[in-house]
Amino acid sequence: MALTAIVSFWVVLTIWSFTTQFLYDAGHDGHSYHLTAIWELARGWSPFLSSHDNIWVDSYPSGYWVLQSYLVSITGLLLSGKSLTIGLMAAVALLAYGFFEEQVSDRISRFKVFWGLLFALVVVANPIVLTQIMTHYVDGSLYLLGSAMALFLLSDIYSDNRLARWSAVACIVLMVNTKTASLYYVPMIVFASLMAGWILKKAENSHFQFISNWIKSRGILFGLAFVIGITIIGYKPYVTNVVDHGKLLYPSVDKIMATNIPNNLEALPPPVKFFYGIFSRTEDSVWPVPVTAPIHLKFPGTFYLSEFKALDFDTRKGGFGPFFSLGFILSIVLYALTRFNRAHGIRDPERRKGDVLALFALILILASVFFPESWWARYVPYTWLGILLISTSTLFFRDQYTRSLSSRVLMTIIALCFFGNIASAILGSLRQSWHTYQRTAVIESMKNYPIIELKLIDDPRVIKDYQSTAITYSDRTWETLLRERGIESKIVSEFHKKDCEISGFLDGNILWCAKAPQKE
Repeated sequence: MALTAIVSFWVVLTIWSFTTQFLYDAGHDGHSYHLTAIWELARGWSPFLSSHDNIWVDSYPSGYWVLQSYLVSITGLLLSGKSLTIGLMAAVALLAYGFFEEQVSDRISRFKVFWGLLFALVVVANPIVLTQIMTHYVDGSLYLLGSAMALFLLSDIYSDNRLARWSAVACIVLMVNTKTASLYYVPMIVFASLMAGWILKKAENSHFQFISNWIKSRGILFGLAFVIGITIIGYKPYVTNVVDHGKLLYPSVDKIMATNIPNNLEALPPPVKFFYGIFSRTEDSVWPVPVTAPIHLKFPGTFYLSEFKALDFDTRKGGFGPFFSLGFILSIVLYALTRFNRAHGIRDPERRKGDVLALFALILILASVFFPESWWARYVPYTWLGILLISTSTLFFRDQYTRSLSSRVLMTIIALCFFGNIASAILGSLRQSWHTYQRTAVIESMKNYPIIELKLIDDPRVIKDYQSTAITYSDRTWETLLRERGIESKIVSEFHKKDCEISGFLDGNILWCAKAPQKE
């Protein structure tokens, strides 16, 4: 079974790499620095030995880029790195189905396989993941790794599973070398496992004994993985940031977020920003809409047709979809209804298993609430998993044959909310890929011109240091992509559309111009 899973994983990566090469990266940051990092690593650049002129490549974790660079090296396809996301989706879906089958399916009387598949689908179909499938963004991948870590830790809590424990260790190392937000989320997920495990402690053990045993069997292991992942495997950028710039997180978050926050949220604390993020209308945040435009609240359950196509890789307003606010509220109501009412015939161990799942979910949600950029869905992706787990936990508080009509109705509405959000994410992802295809379909016409001029639209953020002088490499990225298609291009400092026979825009803030061939 293990061999089959590994081979299947590589088959998924290979198929996705070759079948999606005609579609370019649909995001901005992929062209700005992600692809640059992947290609440099594939060509042999060692982050440990030298700095990079692109400040993001030089200062952000490179572990996930390394994995993507292997795919580029093996396949020879410049855009094959993005297939790692779909591979992770398949792996985590399999893990989620196994978790449901082993730990939850006994609480369901019929169609256990169907509900297990449904659970796995919702775990991996987070709108953040779906809208970043055709990009090189890492928020969706970080969510998948964190979800895998959460499921491994929950399996270990329920059944003292050593393999699951070591798998969680692997997730820790991968996460801290994927995105700096993991420095916050990894400890919170581990803390959630500690508190959830406390609920299942043996009655004869004191609280002190439980904490002591947990530290010996798990805490030291997880702590070492975290430290090694940062200081040794992640020496670049964590240690080098401190040595070279005196900061663990560099450039500073204030500089990065200076032009990114909606203007009606700037002075608000994180919990209030989280409220706005969950209960806001799902709106497009792609140019020409300014990213600082205010967020608009709406009544939960209401929707606009435009919300079903507004989601994209970087949605900053209502980023989990049009029905998430309603699902959020109803999941809390369902939990209160089932947990605090009398549950006839339910054994205490079953209730405690439900409490484990609910407490774990609550800590995931609270971690999102207090994250500094809590309004921006791709920065708090575990809110989605938290709501799913807290809804699932209610299955442990009622007998599988005697659940009340009200709880069944609420569970059905919550499920519909999830699928409504998933549908809007799929439509949004298709829309952004279609727009990218339309913008790049003209590349074939570029072959009729001797040279294509590329002009980078200036980034308002000017962030430089003595090691790195560039904030974006989008122009160089497109120069490479066009060269692969047999098109010569050059980077220019000025753009005059009236001088162009044909012109256009490419993702990554690139204007391009093809001038009429000069007659001899």
